[in-house]
Amino acid sequence: MTNLKKSLFWIAFYLLFILILGQLDRADRPIINFAAFFYLMGIAIVPVMIFVPSLHKVSVGVPMFFWGAIYMTLLQVIDRSKTGSANVEVTVLEFVFLEVGVWLSYQLAVAVETSESLMDILAQATFPHGAIDLDASSEKIKNEFARSRRFHRPLSLIVVHAFPKDEETVREMLKSLQRDVLARLSNARIGQAIGEALRQTDLLLRDRVGRFIVLCPETDMEKIVILSERIARIVAERTGLHVDCGVASFPDEALIFEDLMDVARDRLQRSPNSVNFVSTREQIVK
Repeated sequence: MTNLKKSLFWIAFYLLFILILGQLDRADRPIINFAAFFYLMGIAIVPVMIFVPSLHKVSVGVPMFFWGAIYMTLLQVIDRSKTGSANVEVTVLEFVFLEVGVWLSYQLAVAVETSESLMDILAQATFPHGAIDLDASSEKIKNEFARSRRFHRPLSLIVVHAFPKDEETVREMLKSLQRDVLARLSNARIGQAIGEALRQTDLLLRDRVGRFIVLCPETDMEKIVILSERIARIVAERTGLHVDCGVASFPDEALIFEDLMDVARDRLQRSPNSVNFVSTREQIVK
């Protein structure tokens, strides 16, 4: 049994155990009268630990302390006489169960992230594109901006996102894990096609949601629009998929990388379709 399967099993067992334990009665009275907020916390811990990366990218002791502090705070604020037994034994048992739940949720979150990383590795090995993780490229981005400022040279970027209609087609092909693997392979194939369209000086990046960002030194707005058209054309030829491209240029539209990204993303959202680069270029010229 893989780590992911084990983690899913133990999380399901944990939730079922505390729910059943709280329902055990003796003489029409619960044997252990857990507080209502204990059940809410026990259930909320699982999705929060999985979907908040900062809680499972650190040592397990950090989220255990975090959730323990929340429980102790609620213990002081909420009147237990209305929500459950005020016995010290029950309080200690609730605290122990919550910490066990945090530990199990942490293991599940790590297993899920590991599985996603393996799928990314598989996709990139199948369709290598050489894109660098955006978070790990801050130093290179700073260097490019510093060079452009120092020598008063243009610098532009492109944000590339798979066309929604193609994503819907992919979603309908397979479900669950198969669907996720296919989407990652498609995205990796797009990245490979983008890499074929770039120059040696261009920097291909990838953000947390899977979009590709192309940072292009010595490239003004007119040239970046032409390059984005070329990228869309090559992606369509190589993969049969369509992409939307949002472009922005330094220093005309923004002075820092984050603002440049915002401009490109906003232009990407307002783009009516993936092939309407002619009208985009005309708007820029105007």
